[in-house]
Amino acid sequence: MEITLKGTGIDGLYVKAAGRLDLDNAVEYGAKIKDFIEDSVEVITNVTLDFTEITFISSFGLKVILELYKQLKAQEGSLKLKNVSEQLMNSFKMVGFDKFLLFE
Repeated sequence: MEITLKGTGIDGLYVKAAGRLDLDNAVEYGAKIKDFIEDSVEVITNVTLDFTEITFISSFGLKVILELYKQLKAQEGSLKLKNVSEQLMNSFKMVGFDKFLLFE
């Protein structure tokens, strides 16, 4: 899985990845985001996940998203998902994530 992370201003992070967020890749995806946040000089509280090239998300991928959401919420931050396909949006709706996540 190819993952690109870049800071966006003082407190933001933009994440773009391609492929499947399944058991094999979700661990790496979550770890890279967590490491970037922890290693950043500034406190990162706003994260945008670009799902343009994500083709599948498993329950483990959903777990990683939920953990990131909880971490940011505890810091009074936000998590936004961009360019989520209809198929993936159905997965988020099925588990109720559409009730608390921001989609763009």
